[in-house]
Amino acid sequence: MALKISERKLFLAERKKAGKRVTIGFTGIADLRHFIALEYIKGMMKACTDYDINFINMGGAVRYSLFDDINFISHYMKNFKFMKEPLVDGMVTWAASLSEFMEQKAIIKLFGDLQPLPTVDIGHMDIPGASMLKIDANSAVKSLMRHLIQVHHYKKFAFVGTDISEPQRRRLFNFQHELEVNGLQQIEGSVVMMNKKMEAKYIDEAFDKLASNFDLHEKKEIDAIITASDIIAAEGIEQLSRRGISVPSDVAVVGFNNWYESITSRSPLTTIDLVYFKRGYAAVELLIDKILMPAQKVETLYFPTDLIVRQSCGCLEQSVSLSGTSEASLSAESDTDNSEDTLRKRLVINAKAIFPYESDESISKMLDAFFADVYDKQKESRMLQWFQNVMQNYRKTREFDSDHFQNAISTLRALLLPILKNEKGVIVFYMENIFHQMRTLVSVFQKYESIADRENPYRINNISGQAINFLSAQNLEQIFETLRFQLSELDIPGVVLALSDSMSHSFPLPKIEFTFPEASEKLQSLMHTSVPEPHLFPKEFFDRDKRYSVMLEVLHHADQYFGYAFFEMKTINIATYDVIRMLLSNALYTVYKKEGKIKYATSYELEESQIQQLIQPSSENTESNGRTRLTVEKLTAYLTEHLREMTDIDKIAGHFMVSRSYLSKKSKELTGLSVQTLHEKLKIEQAKNMLKSEKFPLSEISEMLGFKNQNYFSNVFKKNTGLSPKNWMKNNS
Repeated sequence: MALKISERKLFLAERKKAGKRVTIGFTGIADLRHFIALEYIKGMMKACTDYDINFINMGGAVRYSLFDDINFISHYMKNFKFMKEPLVDGMVTWAASLSEFMEQKAIIKLFGDLQPLPTVDIGHMDIPGASMLKIDANSAVKSLMRHLIQVHHYKKFAFVGTDISEPQRRRLFNFQHELEVNGLQQIEGSVVMMNKKMEAKYIDEAFDKLASNFDLHEKKEIDAIITASDIIAAEGIEQLSRRGISVPSDVAVVGFNNWYESITSRSPLTTIDLVYFKRGYAAVELLIDKILMPAQKVETLYFPTDLIVRQSCGCLEQSVSLSGTSEASLSAESDTDNSEDTLRKRLVINAKAIFPYESDESISKMLDAFFADVYDKQKESRMLQWFQNVMQNYRKTREFDSDHFQNAISTLRALLLPILKNEKGVIVFYMENIFHQMRTLVSVFQKYESIADRENPYRINNISGQAINFLSAQNLEQIFETLRFQLSELDIPGVVLALSDSMSHSFPLPKIEFTFPEASEKLQSLMHTSVPEPHLFPKEFFDRDKRYSVMLEVLHHADQYFGYAFFEMKTINIATYDVIRMLLSNALYTVYKKEGKIKYATSYELEESQIQQLIQPSSENTESNGRTRLTVEKLTAYLTEHLREMTDIDKIAGHFMVSRSYLSKKSKELTGLSVQTLHEKLKIEQAKNMLKSEKFPLSEISEMLGFKNQNYFSNVFKKNTGLSPKNWMKNNS
C-alpha cells in the first residue's frame, strides 16, 4: 500500500540527518530528444526535487547523432556496473526500451539480476523482484471505445497496429474485448497488424489494405479506425487524404500515446495520453516506498490514462460543445440580445484580457479577421496571419511561451465560437481548422525555439572550436583546461572525472583525476585514488552539502575504455553531455596514444593463416569481377574489421556497392561459404585467440564479438568446434 507523502518525507529527512541522503538512479535506452524519455526524466527529477533526494541518470541515448556508435549496446551495458549500493539506493528502470537490441528473455534476466537492489520498472515487461508501474491499457482502450460508441454511436470499427510491439498487441486484445462487451462483431479483414516498424511506407501499405477491403467514404462500411499509436494515425490520415477520404467526415481515426503527431496531424487526433511525466514522478514515489519497506511484497500498479478528445473522432472540442451554454465565456443569450456594436465592444474587452500586450487596434484587426474568415472564406486565413504576427512580435521582446499561447487559443475559441451557434456545421468545422492551424503554428514556433536553443550557431561554433582545442591538447592538463572552459560555455555546473592509467578493452580501474569546480580541501585526500568498483565511487564528490542530479557518461574510443564521468545536470538535453563525452574521449585517445598508454590487443588478433584455412573457393567462376573488384581479401578484411557487429548483409552489400543477391553469390564463389557463415567462423577464430590469452571472461568475449548474449555465443561456439568454450579451453591449454 502506498505511503503518505508525510511518511516518505519523514523517512527521507531522517536519512538526510544521518548523512545518508537517498540516491536513486534511472536506466533505459531511448532517443532522448523524443518527448517520452524526456517527460519520464522530467517527472523523476521533479519528484527528486520535491522529496529532496539525489538523482543519477544512467540512461543511454541513441539515434540523435551522426556519431552514434555502431556497437552502442555493448557500451551501454557497462552502466549496469554502477547500479548497486552504495552508489544508488534504488533504480527506476525501463527494461522494455532495450527491446530493439536484445531478446526479451535476456532483457528480463539483465534487469532481474539487479536484485536485491530496490527497483521499479516503468515498462510493460514483468521483471522478477521489481515493482512495476504500467499503464492501465484496458481502461485506456475502454474509455476510447466508450466515447466512440456512446457519444458518436459508431458500430463498425477497424484496427491498425504493429505486431512486433507487445503493447500494441495488447491494445488490439483490449479493442477486441470491448467489441465483445458492447455486442459488436469484428468485421472480417478490418484488423491490420503490420509485421514492421512504424515507418511511413508500411503504415501507408496498411491503410491501402483497409481502403482496398472497404469503402471508407461517408462511413459506409467503417465508422472509425482505431490505431495503436498516434504515429500510425497521423500518417494514416495523410494516406487517406491522398485517396480523397476525409477525416472525420468520411471515417473517424483515433490514436494512442498523445505524441507530437496528435496535435500536428491534418485532423487533430482524439487519443490516449499516457501521462509520462506523472508516471515518472509516481515511479520515484513507489521506489521510495520500496526503499523504506524492503520486505513489502512486489507490487504492480496500473496507472490511469487520460482520454484526449479532439477533432479526428468527429467531436468539436469543449469550447465548441459549450457554445450557447453558461459555461462559455460569452453566452449565446447575450449574443442575440445585444446589438452588433455592443457585442463587438464586449468581444474587444474579453479579447484584450486574453492578449493584454496587444493594442486596441490589433484586437480590432483580429475581430475583423475572424468575421472575414467566417463569411468571406478567403484562401489564406486572415486570423491566422494576425496570430502569426502576434507571436513574431512577442518573440522580439519575451522568451517564447508555448503554454501561454496554447491557453490563449483555447480561451479565444471559447470566446468566439459561441457566436456561430446558429451557423451550419461546415462553418464551425472551418473555424475549427483555423484554430487547429494556430495550435500547430505554436508547436512549430516552439520547435524552432528548441532547435535555435539546441543548435545556437554561437554554441555550435563554440563546440567546434573547443573540439579543435581538445584535439590540439598535448597532455591531460591541457584537456582539463579545455574541459573547464567548455563546461562553463555549455552551462554545465560541474563534472567529476575518473580515468585509468591506460586504455584497454576491459572496463578500467580508474582514479579520480579531475573535478570541476575544484575538489574541496576535505576531498583533496581522495583525489588520484583508485575506485575498485564503479558502484563504490565516492558520492562525496557530488554532494557539496546539497541535493544533486548527475549524468553518467562512460568514456570510450571505439571498443576501448578510459573511465567515466559524472556531469552535474542542469539541462535535460542529454545530447549535450554525450557530445562532450565524444569530444573528451577523442582527445584522451590522442594523448593516450602519444604517451603509449593504449593496450593493443595484438595477442588475440586473427592471423592470416586462420583466415585462409576457412576459405574453400568454389571451382566455378572464381575470377574477381572487374566492375566491383570484390576479392577474397577485401571481403575477409571487411568482415574481420567488423567482428564486433552482427552480420548485416544489406550494409555489407552497400559498402561494396553491389546488390544483396550478387554479394551472396560472390561470397559462395570466392570462399565456399555464405557471408553469414564466413563472418560467424571468423568470430569463432577470434574467440579462440581471446580464450587462449586468458585475459577475457566469456561475457566480455561474447560482447566484443557482437553476440546477443553469452548463452548464444556458447551455442554458436559449440556448433563450430564441437565443444563448449570452457571444454575447448581445457583441451587447448
